[in-house]
Amino acid sequence: MAGKRFKVTFEPEGKSVYVLGGTTIYEASGEAGIIIKAECGGIGVCGNCIVNIIRGDYEQKGSERFLTEEEIKKGSVLACRTRIKSDTVVEIPILSRLFDQKILTEGIEKELRLSPNVQKLFIKVEEPTLEDQRSDLDRLRDALKPIVSDPRISVDVLRRLPENLRKGNYGATIVLNEDEIIGIETGNKSDKNYGAAFDIGTTTVVGYLLDLNTGKQLGVAARTNPQTSFGDDVISRIHYANTNTDGLNNLHERIVSCLNDIINELADNTGIEKKFIYEITTTGNTTMNHLFLKLNPKYLALHPYVGVLRSDIDAFARELGVHINQHGKVYSMPNIASFVGGDTVAVILASEIHKSDKFRFAIDIGTNGELVMGNRERLIACSTAAGPAFEGARITFGMRASDGAIEKVLINKNDIEINTIGNVKAAGLCGTGLIDSIAELIKNGIINKNGKMLKKEELSSHVPDIIRERIISHDRYGTSFILIPGSDSKTQEDILLTQKDVRETQLAKGAIYAGYQILKAILGVTDEDIEDILLAGAFGNYIRREQAKWIGLLPDIPSEKIKFIGNAAGAGAKMVLLAKELRKEACDISINTEYIELAARNDFQKVFTDSMFFPECLAYK
Repeated sequence: MAGKRFKVTFEPEGKSVYVLGGTTIYEASGEAGIIIKAECGGIGVCGNCIVNIIRGDYEQKGSERFLTEEEIKKGSVLACRTRIKSDTVVEIPILSRLFDQKILTEGIEKELRLSPNVQKLFIKVEEPTLEDQRSDLDRLRDALKPIVSDPRISVDVLRRLPENLRKGNYGATIVLNEDEIIGIETGNKSDKNYGAAFDIGTTTVVGYLLDLNTGKQLGVAARTNPQTSFGDDVISRIHYANTNTDGLNNLHERIVSCLNDIINELADNTGIEKKFIYEITTTGNTTMNHLFLKLNPKYLALHPYVGVLRSDIDAFARELGVHINQHGKVYSMPNIASFVGGDTVAVILASEIHKSDKFRFAIDIGTNGELVMGNRERLIACSTAAGPAFEGARITFGMRASDGAIEKVLINKNDIEINTIGNVKAAGLCGTGLIDSIAELIKNGIINKNGKMLKKEELSSHVPDIIRERIISHDRYGTSFILIPGSDSKTQEDILLTQKDVRETQLAKGAIYAGYQILKAILGVTDEDIEDILLAGAFGNYIRREQAKWIGLLPDIPSEKIKFIGNAAGAGAKMVLLAKELRKEACDISINTEYIELAARNDFQKVFTDSMFFPECLAYK
C-alpha cells in the first residue's frame, strides 16, 4: 500500500481527491477543502468528526470511544482515527460539518483625522541639462523636501526611477510609506491609494478595503479561519504547531492563504488592482499574531507563558507571502500578554475605555474571552477559556451560527417558539440558542441553581405538560430536553439540550463571570460603579441581554447599561490604518494595560466555583 494513491470521494458534494494509503479521512477532507468539525484538532479526543463510510476498505482505531459497536459495523467512524486502504466514498453528516458561520463585520466607528502611513504624490522634477547634472535621485529628493527631508529608497525601487521619470516627461507618482519611497509610478496615479485592515480571529477572519485618500470603506469580506481544521482553540493550534513536522508552517500558510483570498475578493468586487494596495494592518489574539508572523507560539502555553513579542511590528508583505504591492507593508498591532492580544488593544482603542473618567467593562466573547475593566487612570485585562461552548463547540448538537442553527428559544405555558438562522429546518444549536434554551429552562424550573436538569418525576406540579413531555432519559446523553423533534429537524434526529451541554455552559459562563468579579475586586468597585458593559465580537453582538443575565453570564444590572459595539477589533485595525498617530496610542495601551493571570490568584478557584451556579430565580417553585 505504501506509495499507492487512492481516490476519496466526499458526499453529498461528490468532491474527490487522491491521497496516499494510510491517510486519515480527516486529512483527506482537508485536502478536498471540506472542513470537518474537530475541536481537538484531529487527535481523537472530542468525538465530533463522525463520518459514514459508504464503501471502501479502511482501518479505524479509537472510534469505539464515542460510537457503539453497532454504529461502527454500519460504517460510522471518527474521521481522524480512520485510515484509507482503498478507493473510498465518505458521507459527511450535517452535524460533523464546520459551516461558514454568520460573521459580524461591522463595529463602532470613530471620527478621526485622516493621516495614513502611505501617501501618493504626483511630482514634477526639473529636466537635467549640461549645466544641471544632478542625479535622478537627487532631483527627486529635492522635490520631496517639503514633505520628507531625506527619504529612504531601496535599490529595487530605485531601478525604476530613470525610465519612469522620463516616460512621464519628468513627472511621476511617488508612493511614500512614512519616510521611505516604496513606489515610483508613471504618470499621475495619486488617486489610486488603498489599504486593507484585518481582524484575524481564532474562528473567523474579516478584511476591510479602504481608500487611504478619503478614509472611505470600499468593501468587506470574511472567512472562517481555515486553521480551525487543526483545532478550535489556541491551545490545540499551539500543540499542533509543535508536535507536527511543518506544523507551524502549515498554520502560517493557512492564515496567509485566507488573507490572500479575502484580498482577491475585495479587489475583484471593487475593480481595484492589488498593486495599488500598499499596506495592511492586522490585529488578533497573541497566538493568531504569532502564527501569522510565523513565530513559534510554543512558550505561550508553557509556564510562565511568554511570547516571542508583545510590541507592534512592521514587515514587508512579500516576507509573509501576502499578495499586495510588491513593496507593500504589513503593520501588526501590539499585544498585551500571552492570552490578551492585539484584538483587545483594538477594542480598547475603538471604545476609548482608556480615555473614560468612569469605570467601564468590555468583553469580547469569542473562542477565548478577553475582559478589560477600568478608566483613564487604570486598565486591567484578563483572559478566560470560555468561547468554544458559546460557538457551538463541545455541545452535543452544537454548530456554528450558520443556516439551520437554533438561535432563539422562547418557552411559555402553552407553546415553545424556536427560530433558526435562515428560517430553515433546524440542524443544531448555536451559542445564542444555547443561552436561550438554558435561560428558559431555568425560568421554567427544569434546571436548578446547581445546573442539574430535573427528571420528569422531580418537576414541580406547576410545570406545564407541553414542557414536561419534552424531558427524556436518553440512552447515551442521559436527562435531556427535546428542542426539535426528529420529524421537524433537518437531520431527522431529535435535537436535544443535554445535561452535558448545561455543564459545558456553566464552565464557560463561570469563567467569564469569575473574571468580571476578580477585576472588580482588584479595582475596588461594585456593579453600581460600572458605567456600562460593552459587548464586542460576533457572539456578544447577537446574545440577548436579559437571557445572558438569567444564566449569570452577565451581572444583573440595568439592560440599558449593556451595549453592543460589534466588531470593535476590526474597527481598531481600520483606525490604525487610517491614522498613523493611533499606532503610538495603541502601543501605549499595550504597555499600560495590566494583565492578570487568573489561574495564579489564590481566590480564583473559589470565585470560579461560585460563578458556575445559576441565579436562583425560578419562575415555577
